[in-house]
Amino acid sequence: MKQNYTEKAAGIMAAHPYLCTFLVCTGLNPFFLGAADNIPNNVPCIFAFLILTFLSAVLIKKYKSGKISKSRSLFIGGCSFVVLLCLMKLFSYSEQKGLWYFAGGCIIVFLLYYFSDRKRFREQMNAFLILGSGFMLKLYYVLETSVYTRQHDVYVFDGDIGHAGYIEYIIQNFHVADFDIRERWQFCHPPLHHILSAAWIYINENFFLVGHSQARESMQMLTLFYSMCIMISVYKIFRYFGLKGKALYIPLAVVSFHPAFILLSGSINNDVLSAAFMAGAIVCALNWYREQSMKNILKTALCVGLGMMTKLTAALVAPPVAIIFAVVFFRNIKTDYKKLLVQFTVFLLVCAPLGLWYEIRNYVKWGVPVLYVQELDPGLLQYIGNQDFISRITDFSFSQFKSVFEQWAMWDGETYTVSGYNEFNPLVALFKTSLFGEWINEGSFKGNIFIIKTAEILFWLTVIMAAVSLICMVLMFSGDRKTEKAAVMVFFFCMIFNFYKMSYDYPFTCTMNFRYITPTVFTGALCSGIVLNRFEGRKRIAGYISGAAATVFVLCAVIIYTGLCIIE
Repeated sequence: MKQNYTEKAAGIMAAHPYLCTFLVCTGLNPFFLGAADNIPNNVPCIFAFLILTFLSAVLIKKYKSGKISKSRSLFIGGCSFVVLLCLMKLFSYSEQKGLWYFAGGCIIVFLLYYFSDRKRFREQMNAFLILGSGFMLKLYYVLETSVYTRQHDVYVFDGDIGHAGYIEYIIQNFHVADFDIRERWQFCHPPLHHILSAAWIYINENFFLVGHSQARESMQMLTLFYSMCIMISVYKIFRYFGLKGKALYIPLAVVSFHPAFILLSGSINNDVLSAAFMAGAIVCALNWYREQSMKNILKTALCVGLGMMTKLTAALVAPPVAIIFAVVFFRNIKTDYKKLLVQFTVFLLVCAPLGLWYEIRNYVKWGVPVLYVQELDPGLLQYIGNQDFISRITDFSFSQFKSVFEQWAMWDGETYTVSGYNEFNPLVALFKTSLFGEWINEGSFKGNIFIIKTAEILFWLTVIMAAVSLICMVLMFSGDRKTEKAAVMVFFFCMIFNFYKMSYDYPFTCTMNFRYITPTVFTGALCSGIVLNRFEGRKRIAGYISGAAATVFVLCAVIIYTGLCIIE
C-alpha cells in the first residue's frame, strides 16, 4: 500500500510539478494570507484534524494488515490526541505563531517522507525532503515579512510610484500605463509580474472577500510559488545532467536553503518571476536539445518571451539557448535543416512579440528607448561614481570585510556629518547581498552575538564554496554533455558580465545587488555536483567534505533567517 501511494504521488508530481506547487501555495493561502498576523483562530483546529485523520488512516491500515494490535493503535491515537490538545493550548499563548507553523510544517514534511516507500523511490523522496524543508523555511520568512519589509523599489500601494504603485494602477484601471512611463518611477518595467499580482489581489478581494490589506500581504504566497518554481527547475536541471546520490542532494540542499531564494520568496518586485522563467528556459532548452520537438521549442519560446515580459534582463538566457540551437542546427544541417528552420521561425514568432511588445509600444507612442533604464540622481549619498571603476573592482582591502553585511554611508542630521562608507567593490557586494540582501545588518539581530557570528561563518563558507565552484567549472568539461555544459557556463558568464556592466554604467551601491544574478547560485551548484558525481564511489573524502560544508551552510541559513524572523 505504501508503495502504491508513493508511486501515485511521485507520478503526479513528476508529471505536473509546477501545477502541484501552485495548488499547494494557493491552498495554503486562506490559512495565512501571507502573514502570521492574518492567521485565523480556527486554523490550528483544522491542522490538528488533518493530522489526526492522517494518523488514524495509517493506524487503521497497519491494524488491518496485522502489523499492530488494536490496543496499541488505540493507545497511540489517544496519546496523539492529548499531545495535539496540549500543543494547541501552548500555541494559543505563543507570540511566535509563525515559528510554530514552521516547526509543524517541517514535521508534516518529515512524516510524509517517513511513511513513503523510501526504498524504491529513494532519490525522489530525499529530494522531496530537501525541497519541502526549504519550502517551509521560505513560508516562515513570508509569514513574518511584510510586503513593505526588505523590499526593493516597492514603495506603498496607496502611492503612484514603485512596484506597489504599478500594481495598484493596474487594479484601478484594468490596463497598463497609458502615459510616458518615464514619468513614474519603476513603470518602465514590462508588466507581466504586475498584471499577475494585480489579478491575484483583485481575485482575493472580490471573489474570496479578503480585506485589501490582507490581499496585498497574500501576494507573497504568489512570489513564494515563483521561488519554488525555481527549485523545481533546478532539480530538473540537476537530473538532466545525471546527478545522483550525494552529488544531487548536496547542491540541491545549498540551492533550496540559499538565502537569496529565501529573500526572493518574500520580495514582491519582478525579480523572482524573472529568475523563474530564466530557470524554466534552461530546462526547456535542454529538453529540446534531447528531443527537437515543436512542443519543447514552444515551451522554450514561452519561457524566454514571458521572462522578458517580466523583466527585460531575462534576455540574458538567450545566448545559452542560441548556442544549443546552433549546435543542433549545424549538426543536423544535412538532414533536418527544414524542420529546424521552421521551429526557429516559430520560436521567434512567439518569443519576440511577447518579450518586446511593451517596449516597442512605448517607443512608438512616446519615443521611449527600447532599452530605457530609469537612472538615479548622482547627488544621492550612495553614489560611488567618484571612484575609479578599476580601483573599485581590484580593491580587496581588509577594511571591507570587518562586516559581512553590505555597508551604506549614513547622514547624521545632528552633526551634519557622514558616517561609514558605501560598498564599492562589486564582487564583495555580490557575496554580501547574496546572503543578507541590502537591508540586513548587525542591527537586524539587536546585538545577538551568536547569530552575527553565524552570519560570519556563512559568509566565509560561501566564499570558499564559490571558489570551489569556479574550479569545478573547469574540471567538469571532461566527459559527455559538453554542449549543454558550455551553454550553462555561457549563461553564468553572461550574468556576471551584465552585473559588472551595470556596476560600471550605474555607479550606485544599490546596483551591486545579487538579486540581479540569482541564477548563478544553481549554475555554480551544478558544476560542483557534476564534479562530485564523478568522484562518487572513488574519492569519498570529496563527498564527506562537501556534505559537511552543505550541512553547515544549511544550518547557518536556518539559524540566521529563523533568528531574523523571531527578533524582528
